[in-house]
Amino acid sequence: MIRSAAILYASDGFVAGNQARLGRRVAGDSFLNGLLRHGGLETLVGLMTHDREEAGFKAEIAARAPGLKIQIARYEAPQPLLEAGILFQPGPRLANAAFWRRRLGNQRSFSLSGVIHTLSTERIMEGLANGVTAPIQAWDAIICTSRAGQGMVRRQLQENTHYLQQALGATRTAMPMLPVIPLGVDCDSFSRDPSLGAAYRQELGIGAEHIVFLLVGRLSIRTKLSPLPMYLALQRAAERRGRKLHLIFTGQFDDDRSRTVFTEGAKRACPDVTVHYVNGHDADIYAKAWAAADIFTLPADNLQETFGLAPVEAMAAGLPVVVTDWDGFRDTVEDGVTGFRIPTLMGGDSRSIAMRYHMGLDDHAGYLRNAAQATAMDIGAAADAYHRLAEDAALRRQMGMAAAARARRMYDWAAVIPQYLALWQEQARIRAKAREFAPLIKGRQASPNHPDPFMLFAEYPTRRLEPGQRVSLVPGANLDRLRALAAIPGTIARGALLPSLPSFRIMLERLAERSMTTAELGSTLPLDQRPLAGAGMVWMMKLGLITIAPAEEAKPD
Repeated sequence: MIRSAAILYASDGFVAGNQARLGRRVAGDSFLNGLLRHGGLETLVGLMTHDREEAGFKAEIAARAPGLKIQIARYEAPQPLLEAGILFQPGPRLANAAFWRRRLGNQRSFSLSGVIHTLSTERIMEGLANGVTAPIQAWDAIICTSRAGQGMVRRQLQENTHYLQQALGATRTAMPMLPVIPLGVDCDSFSRDPSLGAAYRQELGIGAEHIVFLLVGRLSIRTKLSPLPMYLALQRAAERRGRKLHLIFTGQFDDDRSRTVFTEGAKRACPDVTVHYVNGHDADIYAKAWAAADIFTLPADNLQETFGLAPVEAMAAGLPVVVTDWDGFRDTVEDGVTGFRIPTLMGGDSRSIAMRYHMGLDDHAGYLRNAAQATAMDIGAAADAYHRLAEDAALRRQMGMAAAARARRMYDWAAVIPQYLALWQEQARIRAKAREFAPLIKGRQASPNHPDPFMLFAEYPTRRLEPGQRVSLVPGANLDRLRALAAIPGTIARGALLPSLPSFRIMLERLAERSMTTAELGSTLPLDQRPLAGAGMVWMMKLGLITIAPAEEAKPD
């Protein structure tokens, strides 16, 4: 049983305060709630990316799970994490964490568990590529939220493995587990209030007999979708004799260019459809829009999508969905049962798209737009799906009920979190017996890309601090003098790398009695402070409080 787990915590990974409802934040926030509610944990460990976030982490967890034991781990003090045995991080780049674990001296001390979100950024693609040479172990996992995402991750790893085999004759590369576990939702939170929906429809001037399509998400031509194909399909559906159609966009425009494309495109391409733009960051409006909808649609054509949380939320809300047959939608939406998946086609000069992104000629947004331009959906099929659902209330009810049942059965956190727990248990089992990739070698750097700076820049200083060197107190040096100098701005870069004030007191008092070797002086400190003794001695020399004579010049008193 998993009773303790550790998560890499950064407040940016959650929806808090006035932060934008980005997909990764919504997913991270929902995952945390799901883990706390359905994980059966006794202890949650937070690995802090910044000390300043500790108070926020404790407050967040205490508010969400009163009574749960909370522990803090830091990169310099990881013991609570080591006891948990698993570190979950909200991203797929495991290389840095794997090298950090290697620095700790035991690559079996815990397992890593990351999860994919968008996979199209250069940072993510290079991070996955670098992972094949990192000390990622067979007991580590990159959780793939969809089969399409799993395919991308596997190909990225395989292509870089083949290159290393050809270029360097590599026989082994790092290869983590790649399980498919979907993102989850709290189905109960998407229950819709019919009276609220009716009132909002009246507020927007939507008749009771009209049909409302809803699209929830960023209104972005860069990172979400090209709206024109949807407009063309809706117009075709509207031109058939039937009910009046409305489209509600619930979100915010990411820039003026997107605003122009969405608004002008609607005017020109679907004049017979009434389009409403409402602020999805307003919680009240967000709830009203869901309640007012008859059909959900998201015809994404963008590589930024990987799973697609909004269609699952729509299913949880009991809405039939019309989406493109694209990435994770292929897993979540059962075509003809919970809605319709519209066929897509991709083609064109992909080599040029890749080259321009690689060489910096296009940024991430340009890369996504170039790929989206080379992606099409079947507009005729979309129009048929829109019209069929708009005209058939019984079909809407049937598909909506099937969607709600599927969401609760497969995507509620009550169903998803046990899959995480089972994975973490399997990782622990593998960690106990699997062959270790790239074992530590005594005398070699644990992280060759980020080695010990004193080793790397060994020729820079005149000499290095060594155990036999003799330390002497400068006349007039004492703890008061140290405090006065330490108070000058810029004197301390990072206090956590230095001994405590009581430890400095001990060293200064011992040196006031006689000079000592660095080894002798360090041994006067408490055990937990001794690893910091050398840094403390050099820092006191930097402030002119002590001198440290080379070993060959040192003469005992």
